[in-house]
Amino acid sequence: MKLFRETVGFEMTGGAVERFLNIANRRGITVFNLKHRNDRVFAFTSAEEFGILRAAASKAGVCLEEVSHYGLTYRLRNYRGRIGFFVGFGVFCVTMWLLSLFVWSVETVNLPEEYAVSVTDVLYEAGLRSGVLSSSVDADMLEYELEERLPMFDMVKISCMGSWARVQFSLARPVRKQEEADWPCDLIASECGQIVSVTASKGTIFVKEGDVAAPGDVLVSGVFDGLESGSVNMVHASGTVVALVDRTFSENVSRRQIVTEPTGRIVNISRLMVSGIEIPLFASPPKGLFKRTSGEYPLKVFGFALPVILRREQWHELCYTEKELSDEECVAQAEKILSAKIKRAECIDIVSSERTVNVTSTGVRVTRYVTLLKDISEERPLQLDYGGAGTESNSSVG
Repeated sequence: MKLFRETVGFEMTGGAVERFLNIANRRGITVFNLKHRNDRVFAFTSAEEFGILRAAASKAGVCLEEVSHYGLTYRLRNYRGRIGFFVGFGVFCVTMWLLSLFVWSVETVNLPEEYAVSVTDVLYEAGLRSGVLSSSVDADMLEYELEERLPMFDMVKISCMGSWARVQFSLARPVRKQEEADWPCDLIASECGQIVSVTASKGTIFVKEGDVAAPGDVLVSGVFDGLESGSVNMVHASGTVVALVDRTFSENVSRRQIVTEPTGRIVNISRLMVSGIEIPLFASPPKGLFKRTSGEYPLKVFGFALPVILRREQWHELCYTEKELSDEECVAQAEKILSAKIKRAECIDIVSSERTVNVTSTGVRVTRYVTLLKDISEERPLQLDYGGAGTESNSSVG
């Protein structure tokens, strides 16, 4: 329903922003997507609640300035006099919803051509075909049935998403052996580093332990001279070049932050999900700022799962608080972010790490100087002269 709901983006200036947000929360007014940029505070709320917010803002001494509008309702306001448009749009939405209840596309993955016809017939007989109701497709039962009827496959995996079904096959014995890549290439350095070890199964090694490689330097060449024939041969160089790489990671953390804290109030809500439609039970979602946790429990009769799911939710009420972090808290927050950045560097190991902390008037800047152990080799295709004589493709271990 967010597509149809009209929302207003606004800026808060002056007064006590924290007090204004807490007043709005107590009155059940939803304020979301709060952002704090360059001493300016932005947020969003629904169009119908924006007018009510002005009273809370007046009480807190805060000035609200409307900066943006979103929502299909707002976009279509100029066409509200055209009833036919809305009727047609409603019919279109209902039609699309009805069509989404059926499977219209069945995709097969890793299916050899020699089995395509027979497998398609088996899928059709098993009930997985275009036009079947999505809720009638029991993926687990179909996987078991297909594995029984198609012994040439070691595994059959079925996944359904909306009007799309995907069937993935895994052969017990490969139909064809994948050939090793034979196009000629060099292994070059992707970044600067000091070589620790070099291994090559094909190609000529150009570096040794202790050398410093710059980005683009050839580490293992796919070109070598034939000693007997005197010809130049090209191969697909392959191997591993491990090097010490120096990296610098930095993160700034503002000392003044607006955070959310739980008030202790919890609202429990249950709902049924039937064919993609949610039916609230016993309670409706509360208004205001909440954090939601949920669990889904499929309903079964005599061991068979029904297309009905019981969803239980807990809504934990939150309130906005403007908090002044200590230097230690800023450093801990920055370290957590830096650890995630270093993990994404895809290194083999961390050899050394040094940290510097710079305290400013607005926050803390943490910098880590890290020496990583990682494979810096990457493939670069060799340019072939197809107009000349043929080139042999041999292998040579450096």
